[in-house]
Amino acid sequence: MTKSPKPARRLTRDDWIDAAIERLVKRGVDEVRIEPLADSIGVSRGSFYWHFKSRQELLQAILENWREYQTRRIVERIRRDADLTSVERVTRLRMLPTRTKVSQEAAALELAIRAWALRDKTARRAVDEVDAERTKFTGSLLVDAGMPKADASYWAVMSYAYTLGESLLRAHMSDREILECRSRLLAMQMQLLGGTGAKRSKAVKRVVNRKIRA
Repeated sequence: MTKSPKPARRLTRDDWIDAAIERLVKRGVDEVRIEPLADSIGVSRGSFYWHFKSRQELLQAILENWREYQTRRIVERIRRDADLTSVERVTRLRMLPTRTKVSQEAAALELAIRAWALRDKTARRAVDEVDAERTKFTGSLLVDAGMPKADASYWAVMSYAYTLGESLLRAHMSDREILECRSRLLAMQMQLLGGTGAKRSKAVKRVVNRKIRA
């Protein structure tokens, strides 16, 4: 007796968002449209409208997904790790991995969204809000670790500027070069943190040796 084929899984809202993100990264925002997107995943346009009212709602969902997974969840993980000291939290943020599949996909999405933001006010507003959220978080970690607030604001911007620059140059940098640049930036920040130099160095080594994954 032959078995009946299993019915196809009904696509979820997240499936549509993931497919749209993939198309955004590979082809740009102009190609994130309902009909070609439906064709690419083998469903009808009607499936789209179970989850979204319009293309604009889908685009907004992409921005919200990016903000949630590439900012807020990272912040939450670092804040919730009770095993880390304040100095180790600064180090963990600076030493997030760069060569994993997840981090490379995140970097590609980051660049795609920033390219989109150059020509779209909604995307630009989302990028500005995320930039402010990230620098504020970095500054708060530095203050918690003992850095004066004025210095923390300055170094939060400097650190973030380096992170964005690294994402653009990463393909032309070796792992050793990335580690060296990050370590030097971290060392300059550590000079302004509270505690003894020995304690700071020990905290940095502890985090690096744990090989924390994003």
